[in-house]
Amino acid sequence: MSKEPSIERSAPLYQQAYTVLKRKILEGHYRPGEALTESFLAQELGVSRTPVREALRQLEKDGLVQTHRYEVTISKPSRDEFVELYLCRAALEQLVAERAALKASPDDVQAMAYALNDASEALARGDQSEVLQSNTRFHDRMVASARVSRLSELMHSIRGPILLARRVVLASGEVFERHILAEHQELLLGIERHDPEHTKTWMRTHMHNDIERGLAQFDAYQTR
Repeated sequence: MSKEPSIERSAPLYQQAYTVLKRKILEGHYRPGEALTESFLAQELGVSRTPVREALRQLEKDGLVQTHRYEVTISKPSRDEFVELYLCRAALEQLVAERAALKASPDDVQAMAYALNDASEALARGDQSEVLQSNTRFHDRMVASARVSRLSELMHSIRGPILLARRVVLASGEVFERHILAEHQELLLGIERHDPEHTKTWMRTHMHNDIERGLAQFDAYQTR
């Protein structure tokens, strides 16, 4: 598990508040849809409301929160928003996969392999937060290994909402988490073999399956 983030007085408080809150959101300390207040967050971080307010403005730009006066709600995609987000992601990730198979270095392959190993061990422990973080490391390194700066920028622009949406997919349960791990291993195999067709095909399959897994969660929630 990652170390609990904390505020230090050596840097601008609004920037630190932004960094801490973003990490806590992405690591699942707050649930999607959970409502918080500026006063609660200020007390939790040990700062005044002003840096918290500035941090929330940036987090809203990132698509991670929605703010309403003094209350903040952790973003929670609707069913339609989830599909739109993943359709955009699927188009970009297929290009990432194809380029990674052509450009990934041995260090990239090793880093992705370590990430999948960590995901496998976390899955065995039932540590869903670590599964998410390890899978995120895998995808982030794949993006970096594609060696296309503009593509990296596009992926980064939707990274926050994707990470929140990915929690919906991972909520499908252990069986599906194992399917996701197997799909990631196929992606890594294609990258390791420098086989862009294999990698792109498996990314297309992986994204299709993630959409189906996510929709199953939305539909299951609506029938409760």
